Amino acid sequence: MNARAAPAFGAVLVLALFGAGTCHALSLRSSAAELFLGDASPGTTVAVSTATGSELRVENSGRDPARLEFKAVSPPSGGLRDGFEPWPHPESVRVTVSRAELKPGDSAVAELAVTVPKDPALIGGQYEVDVMATGRDRAGASLTLKTRVLLSVGAPLPSAEATAGGFADRPGFALTPTSASGREAAVKFVNAGEEDLTVTLSPARDWSDDVRIPDGYEPAPNPRWLHFEAGTMRVRAGAIGRARIWADVPRESRYAGRRWAFVAAVDAVAGGRRTRRYFVLAVNTEKNLEEETRVR
Repeated sequence: MNARAAPAFGAVLVLALFGAGTCHALSLRSSAAELFLGDASPGTTVAVSTATGSELRVENSGRDPARLEFKAVSPPSGGLRDGFEPWPHPESVRVTVSRAELKPGDSAVAELAVTVPKDPALIGGQYEVDVMATGRDRAGASLTLKTRVLLSVGAPLPSAEATAGGFADRPGFALTPTSASGREAAVKFVNAGEEDLTVTLSPARDWSDDVRIPDGYEPAPNPRWLHFEAGTMRVRAGAIGRARIWADVPRESRYAGRRWAFVAAVDAVAGGRRTRRYFVLAVNTEKNLEEETRVR
C-alpha cells in the first residue's frame, strides 16, 4: 500500500548558556516533528492517540530540571506544508499533559485533541496547526520545539485496505483510460456484466501497490483538489458510463511549476460486492501562478 499520511519523526534541540566558569544546557527531545490526524468531519473531535496510535512525547534530555508548557498556534503562511492552510481555530486544540516538571531524563506525554467546528467553509480543506512545547530551566533559559499537526476536513477518503473478503473480481467492469495528463480528463466505465453497477469516484490519499506514478511526478499534497462531474452514477448491465475528472490547484506562488499526480479510486458495487480500479491524473502547474487570498 502506498500511504499518503504525513511522516512522523523525532526532533532534538539544545541551548547552551555559558556563564562565569559554568555551563547550563537546556535540551529537549520530541517524539514527532509532524503528525497527521487523517480526515475529520465538522462537529467531531479527533485525537492524536486515536489517529496515530500514540501520544506526543517530550523528553528533558539535558542535565538540569525544566518546566514544560504547551500552546497551539496557527502557523504563518510562509511556513506551511504544501497543500495545507493555517488552521483558523487554534482555540479548538486541547492539550493534556501528564506532567509539567521534568527532571533530567524525564518525559512528559501530551495528548492532543482537535475539535472541528460545524463550519461548512472548512469542508474540503487540509489544515496545519503548530503545537509549541516550551521548556524553561532554573537559570531562566527557554527552548521551544514545534510539532506540526495536520488534518483534512470532509468525508473520510477511501482506504486502500479492502473490506473483509477483499475486493470482488469483476471481469466485466473496465475503466478506460486508466491515466491521463493535463488538468482534466474524460473517462468511461464499461459494464459488460449482467448486473447493474453503482460507480463512485473519490480522491484517494493512499492506494494499492500496482498504481504507478509517472516518472518525474510526486503524489499531490492535497487529494481533495481532485473533483468529479458525475461522481456517483448507475451503470446498467451492458452499458457505458462517463465522467469528467479535473484538478483545481489553488493559484498560489508556492504551487507554481510543480509536477503532481492525483489518484482517483473508482468503486463499482453490486450486491454488496465492491470492485476497485484506480485512475491517475498527471498535472503540471503553470510557472507564473498568481497569488490569491482565499476568503473563508
